[in-house]
Amino acid sequence: MKENRKLSVMLVLWAVYAASVVVQNVLAAKSIDIWLFTVTTGIFVSPFVFVVNDVSSELFGYKLTKRMIFTAFMINFCAVVLYQLSIVFPPSVVYTNNEAFRAIFCTTFRISCASFIAYMTGSLVNTGVLVKLKEHFPNSLFVRCVTSTFVGQLLDNAIFAFGAFLFVMPIKNIVSMIVGGTLFEVGYEVILYPFVKLCIEKLNKYIGE
Repeated sequence: MKENRKLSVMLVLWAVYAASVVVQNVLAAKSIDIWLFTVTTGIFVSPFVFVVNDVSSELFGYKLTKRMIFTAFMINFCAVVLYQLSIVFPPSVVYTNNEAFRAIFCTTFRISCASFIAYMTGSLVNTGVLVKLKEHFPNSLFVRCVTSTFVGQLLDNAIFAFGAFLFVMPIKNIVSMIVGGTLFEVGYEVILYPFVKLCIEKLNKYIGE
C-alpha cells in the first residue's frame, strides 16, 4: 500500500512537472516588460515547476528528482522536434494561419541549445542545492527552498540569456532579463512557500500512512 501511494504521488508530480516545462518553453517565445525588467511569459508557469521540484526533492531526494528532470527534458526535446517537423510540411490550402504558427513554434538551433542547457543546469543545481542544504538546515525548509531557487534560476537565466541573445541583444537587456527573471522567480518561491510546505507535509503523511 505504501509503495502504491508513493508511486501514485510520483506519477502525478512527474506529469505536472513535464507538462509545465513544455508549456513554459512555448511561452518563452514572448517577452514582456514588467516595471524595469524584461522577462518572458514563461514566468507564469514557473510556480508549477518550482512547487513540483521542491516537493519532489524533499519527498524523494536527488536521485528520483533527477530522473524527473531528465524525463521532462526528453519530452520537451521531442515536442520541439515535432514543432519543427510540423513547420517543414507545407500547409493545406484551407489553412491560412501558417505564418502565425511558424512564428510561435519556430526556434533557432542556438535558442534551442541555450534553452536545453539552461534548463538541465538550473534544474539539477536547484535540486542538488536543496537536498544538500537539508544536511545543514534540516529544520528550515524556507531557507532550503529560497536559496536553491535563487542559485538554480540565476544559472538557468544567465545561461539562456547569454547563450541565446549574446551579440543579438544589447548587454543591458540581457542583464535585465537575467536579474528580472531571477527576482520574479525567487519572489514566486517566497509567496508560494506556505503552499509548498503544506504539500510536503500532507504528501509525506499520505505516503507514510
